[in-house]
Amino acid sequence: MKRDFLLGGTFSSLSDMNQQVMHWLKRVNNAIHGTTNEIPVERLKQENLKTITGVQPYQVRREEHRKISKDSYVSYRGNRYSVPYQFAGRAAILELDETRIIIRVGSEVVCSHDIVPGHCRAIRKKEHFAGLLSMAMKYNSERMKQHKPLFKIIGPDVENRPLSVYDSFSGGVH
Repeated sequence: MKRDFLLGGTFSSLSDMNQQVMHWLKRVNNAIHGTTNEIPVERLKQENLKTITGVQPYQVRREEHRKISKDSYVSYRGNRYSVPYQFAGRAAILELDETRIIIRVGSEVVCSHDIVPGHCRAIRKKEHFAGLLSMAMKYNSERMKQHKPLFKIIGPDVENRPLSVYDSFSGGVH
């Protein structure tokens, strides 16, 4: 291809180059090959290859590591995506493709989100926080039962006397 098609070729644009290469391929693949002494298009038919139409396209997916914040979010491209609260503070792996984030903790997939354009947005799923309030209230209630107060105010000891004692000091003034 370098010596026969590209070398010395003149192209006005990429589409012109593509058009010219298709004509070149038809010519080359329908002529007898110098090494095999066969026509490439005819030989290809004999190989009984499967078409690639049934093959799923290769999915480009990459991974990034994040720590889930204390408030159960991970950050990606300036936005924050919620994670079930049970995983707060743990390490996570984001599996990313063009449109979606899959969040794993260890080998467990814990949630997924569509990637949202823009910045400074919080993408929240209500189910990620379901039960959090009742769990926090229960925890606080149990803690209150287990612990003594931090401090206690003790009032001064005051002697209780009958009012007649004070009358004796006043000298009987009415």
